[in-house]
Amino acid sequence: MEIADDRGRSLNEATVRLTDEEILELLVAASDLEKDPEGHAMLRATDGTTLAVYHATDDPTPLQRGTDWWVGPLVLIAVILVVVGAYTIGRGLVDLLF
Repeated sequence: MEIADDRGRSLNEATVRLTDEEILELLVAASDLEKDPEGHAMLRATDGTTLAVYHATDDPTPLQRGTDWWVGPLVLIAVILVVVGAYTIGRGLVDLLF
């Protein structure tokens, strides 16, 4: 079990007070997680308080898989190539017109 704040930092302790209706809603949402392990359940109170429940898996996160270190540079290179290509095409069109 992991309890985290809205920034993803782990909390050691949390207190949740639920009404009977909220407990029932939580149990129904948790039972839906069994059917869809990739999903999550969001319980919202009328005052805006939100409780998110996610199904815990042993699958590694993207950072643990090591995919983040090469996806960023790939996207950067693609953006640079698109910008350089657009500039080259634009300069060619201007040369043709004038």
